[in-house]
Amino acid sequence: MLNPREVVKKAIEQWKNRQNEIGLSQIEGFIRQIIGWREYMRGIYWSKMPDFEKLNFLGHKKNLPEYYWTGNTRMNCLKNVIRQSLKYAYAHHIQRLMVTGNFALLSEIDPDQLDQWYLGIYIDAIQWVEITNTRGMSQFADGGIVGSKPYISSANYINKMSDYCHNCFYDHRLRFGKKACPFNSFFWDFYQRHRLKLEKNPRVAVIYRNLDQMKAEELEKILQQAQFYKKELNNL
Repeated sequence: MLNPREVVKKAIEQWKNRQNEIGLSQIEGFIRQIIGWREYMRGIYWSKMPDFEKLNFLGHKKNLPEYYWTGNTRMNCLKNVIRQSLKYAYAHHIQRLMVTGNFALLSEIDPDQLDQWYLGIYIDAIQWVEITNTRGMSQFADGGIVGSKPYISSANYINKMSDYCHNCFYDHRLRFGKKACPFNSFFWDFYQRHRLKLEKNPRVAVIYRNLDQMKAEELEKILQQAQFYKKELNNL
């Protein structure tokens, strides 16, 4: 409801008056989010809707796991982020993109169902903001209109960016085995499964080089682990 020009003007005024408290990089980052990302997303919404909300570039159709509504999962990152979201109707950007969104993309969740989830639980979820970030940036369902690559990661990233992995039932270091973190096998399975659509993308070229250098026996175990976890998706 606020004009972005007004917000930017006020922010710059505060910076000029409080330069001993507000760094240049801080004010630059804030303004870039307003006139860059926020207005870019608004532009995508008005130029691409209503077709945008029907896009499913990767053809994902699985149902959203039940624990997205309860937080009852052994995956510590998802458990904490989901329970926080249900309690406060809020989660910060990285929690949304790299935990709940990341897992949904890796496990082939129907983007329609994830759209409804984000719209249903977050206090700040208005469609023109939510759907461009969810179906576009988070789920890559638009095939690259919003972002130039899928935003996914293995457990290694989550371990570096948080303390969720420290007390988890699953081991963030393992790709396969009884307590292997689902993010790891899902990550490699994702790129293997969508190779024809993604391997020419220069931003993920290094992933495919690593995939090609992996021993066939190890890759087979990883892919088998992913298939097993997908069959047990609601029980993870």
